[in-house]
Amino acid sequence: MDKSGTGPSRPGACATSRPGGHTTSRRHVLAMAGAATVAATVPRAASAQTLPSYYPADYGKIVEASKKETSLLIYSVLAQYNWAPVIADFNKLYPWIKISTLDLGGEEVFQRYYADRGSGSATGAILLTPAVETWMDFVKRGNLVPYVSPESPHLPDWSKAYPGLYTVSADPLVMVYNKLLLPEGKRPRGLKHLAELAQANPKEFRNGITTYDPVNSTSARDLYLIYQQKYGDDVFKWLEMIGPNLRPEVSAGPMLQKLGAGEYKAAFFASGVVVFPKMKEPALQKIMDWTFMEDGQPLWIRPIGIPKDGSSPNAARLMVDFIVSHAGQAAFGRGGLTPYRADVRKDEVANYTMASIAEAVGGEKNLMIIGFDPELRKRSEEFTPRWKKAMQKS
Repeated sequence: MDKSGTGPSRPGACATSRPGGHTTSRRHVLAMAGAATVAATVPRAASAQTLPSYYPADYGKIVEASKKETSLLIYSVLAQYNWAPVIADFNKLYPWIKISTLDLGGEEVFQRYYADRGSGSATGAILLTPAVETWMDFVKRGNLVPYVSPESPHLPDWSKAYPGLYTVSADPLVMVYNKLLLPEGKRPRGLKHLAELAQANPKEFRNGITTYDPVNSTSARDLYLIYQQKYGDDVFKWLEMIGPNLRPEVSAGPMLQKLGAGEYKAAFFASGVVVFPKMKEPALQKIMDWTFMEDGQPLWIRPIGIPKDGSSPNAARLMVDFIVSHAGQAAFGRGGLTPYRADVRKDEVANYTMASIAEAVGGEKNLMIIGFDPELRKRSEEFTPRWKKAMQKS
């Protein structure tokens, strides 16, 4: 596992093979683009880096323009430790860009952007949130810059649902349980199995199950919609069996804290981004354990885009290009997220890649990517009343 914090010297540049291109020397790029033009447009810090053959010859104009912006403000749902390796590697390429990130809720990312734009304040230059439904509305309103990254041809189609909207990671939602309170035969492996355990052992699971609250989070709702897409109304039957024992939380932090304290015995759809680093703590290893979901492994995508009227538009383009490149994906992998690019190896990241998760759960056929499928959205409005009924709440 690479803990050095180093990466390829340029967005997209990689020592291993990559689809659609290979790294080239700067001399080669200058020969193709014209030495005078490129030398005039590529600033010194960037010109020391190799440029992938598929980057446009005038890419240096974006780099040069970013020097007049100096700062980059990002609204996201990620913690500073997730961003740390990304920012460190990005600043090796563009040291003049000072980066600030605000850790906000999924819907709060958009609320903050609209509030800042309405007041005339400087807005976030980049938005990063898994709130898929709200992203769809954002795009419909014409608020997204349709920026075409030079990395776009090397990304899977599902990761770029709209022009200018890209994907940072595809993170797993997992099952976690207190192994001191649940003997081996009663440790849940998936949603259906948990429902069966709860129904068969009501005293053991009474008020002892937790997950995200889908009523107050469209992102959490998507987890159930994609399960319903696969299993139909069986999902609500399982939820009715779980419901009397379920106490939803707003985030994974309280879930794991109360799980470790014995207040909860099991949590489903818990974010692997939070679970995996916690499970490396020796004290928690003695108490808790986790497993992928045997019903089908959901992957929570984290879309990213550049909003219109955002500050620092050129620095934002450089950051988006870096994030979806091999170097940026590997850096976010060291920060705890799950890279989806096929050219990122497991030994380059802290936990998993999308490919290594597929291998662990029996192949890509068992992955459930929560994306922008319109058919998935048709059931969104009917979900809340059915959820409340399953939870026996009015």
